[in-house]
Amino acid sequence: MPSSESTELDQLEATDTLLARIQACNSLPVLSPLATKILNMCQDEEAETAKLAELISQDPAMAVKILAMANSGYYGGGRHKVTSILQAVKLLGFVTIANLALSFCFYHLIKGMNSPNTSKINHVQFWRRSIFSSIAGRAIGKHFASPHTELVYLAALLQDIGILALHEVAVEEMKTIRAQSPQNHDDLCQLERKYLGVDHSQVGTWLAQQWKLPEEFQIAILYSHTPELLETPSDFQALVDVVSLSSLIADIWIEPDREAAIAIAQEKGLSSLSIQPEDWGPILDHFIEGIPQIAGFFQTQLGSVDEINQIHHCALQQLAPSHLESLTQKSKTQDLAETVTVTKHSNSWWNIQSRLRT
Repeated sequence: MPSSESTELDQLEATDTLLARIQACNSLPVLSPLATKILNMCQDEEAETAKLAELISQDPAMAVKILAMANSGYYGGGRHKVTSILQAVKLLGFVTIANLALSFCFYHLIKGMNSPNTSKINHVQFWRRSIFSSIAGRAIGKHFASPHTELVYLAALLQDIGILALHEVAVEEMKTIRAQSPQNHDDLCQLERKYLGVDHSQVGTWLAQQWKLPEEFQIAILYSHTPELLETPSDFQALVDVVSLSSLIADIWIEPDREAAIAIAQEKGLSSLSIQPEDWGPILDHFIEGIPQIAGFFQTQLGSVDEINQIHHCALQQLAPSHLESLTQKSKTQDLAETVTVTKHSNSWWNIQSRLRT
């Protein structure tokens, strides 16, 4: 029977081999020059808003999307018509616009991975979970007025990029893992560690390092599924906890066992971020508000409106019943007001007709 030391040594060797395969893989995406320049500007404290606006304006497709977001209520727009990227940067802030631009770059970068290996992935499911996670991360940050809301949004979007890399460089192992039919995301991580010695969060961190993403992104991706293991730097604990919870909220809309997914999100939210029932209502409302906006930004379908709203209702029933009752009462009041208005209009019309007849 092999000793624990020899087992650990074998795992280290397997990890090193996998990392070498990733580094040697030519089909993995490389950051575009535009994304690299934006990243560099984000790390430059003296970067000017005009320079960022000029850079983004070089990509018309990106510029159009960012202007649409800047004019949406989701990002606080709508009160003032935003007609230029420079105006958007001044209105929403350097960090917000830079992260929107980077999310656009990363989405199209990773979306372009169309090799026969990655075709085995359920891309619709992958992107639904990634985008739902990013929306959930922003919803949590917005509710708690975090200064790092936009950072969370992007980190949550990228937390599962290692899955795509593994399908590129560990084809047979991932085939074996798929054959095991993992029931949820946690099962997937455990099977990856069993057959590869690492999971996709570690692989995603290697990719983030290759792309020279800032340290906070690397840490958020690395501990996205194991936030309790983060020891240093402790400054990143809140970021890691929010990114981790964002994926569990996404699972409410992804996993077939919805009640179990809700219970897991509730337990993790309470233990890591002290999220109470009175917090869940606004968080889930922010989440629902963001779905059409972010889906439009990425030009992707996240599900039918009826299905998404039904799951939202189910989540509120378990996580924030008082908030759901309040929303229901508000809806009844609005329906009654609309009925009264229609009745008044009908009566006015009827009175006019009666006078004409006489």
